[in-house]
Amino acid sequence: MDKIENILLQVKYNKDSQWLKVRNLLLESIKKFQEDVRLKEELADLYMKQKLYVKAIKVYQDILEIEDQDPFIYLKLGNCFLFIKEYILALDYYNKSKLELPEISYNKAYALSKIGDFNGSIKIIKNLLENHSFSETPYIFLAELYFAQKQFDEAIDFLDKAEIRFGKNVDLFYLKGLAYYHKGKWLKSYVELQKAEKMKINNYQFYRNYGLVCEKIGKTDKAISNLLKSVKLSPASATTYMELIQIYLSHNMIMEAYTIIQHAKRNVPFSISLSILYNQILQKINTLSDQIQIKKG
Repeated sequence: MDKIENILLQVKYNKDSQWLKVRNLLLESIKKFQEDVRLKEELADLYMKQKLYVKAIKVYQDILEIEDQDPFIYLKLGNCFLFIKEYILALDYYNKSKLELPEISYNKAYALSKIGDFNGSIKIIKNLLENHSFSETPYIFLAELYFAQKQFDEAIDFLDKAEIRFGKNVDLFYLKGLAYYHKGKWLKSYVELQKAEKMKINNYQFYRNYGLVCEKIGKTDKAISNLLKSVKLSPASATTYMELIQIYLSHNMIMEAYTIIQHAKRNVPFSISLSILYNQILQKINTLSDQIQIKKG
């Protein structure tokens, strides 16, 4: 066994438990064997695993000065730039890689969506589904892309296909419920969101949307319950407080509205909208108090 192979063996068995020690070993070894790309790639991979993406990028780019046509180095560079949200650079390196892998297709589609090219992203994912559809993830991503363009029927269509092929999934139900919500199909939205609820979802936006749908179909108690869950999960969401207060006021639940707006005052900056609601509540309380005084008189 030569020296470099011995070093690589030490790296293999210690990089998960003693990464700093391995880093130092690799840095010292690279000084001795400057043209060996295996050592540099191990160092770059180590940095990438530790989420030190800028350091990893520098080492991968050093490798390209020695081996400028390695498609896997281009792939890894693309992934590093993707992680640091440099989407155009990520796309450039994915294109240079020329590897035909599902991972690259998915990552390219994601990067395109982040720079606003939804049509390009959709094209890649639809092509990916024709050749590689081993999970519901590409279907969900495609539905999200259609959702971003307000093409809700197309989103529902692919979510239905994913459910038929892969079975029940909380994200499928949630997204489908949101799509029906935006189409104004309240009952269909409620059915899908109820399925998601049964799968133990724990997301404040879910309970907020679920609450609004419940109110649309006349399930006010459940609407309030879901919005209160949303507030509990995210007490800093001013929008949820406002929506809950508006429901209370629409059902003449004045003291409940007063209680929740006091809670809001402790947790969120008091915006103009919340101030208007607060004044409305105070006016209703004063009116109610006057009515009680008149009856007593």
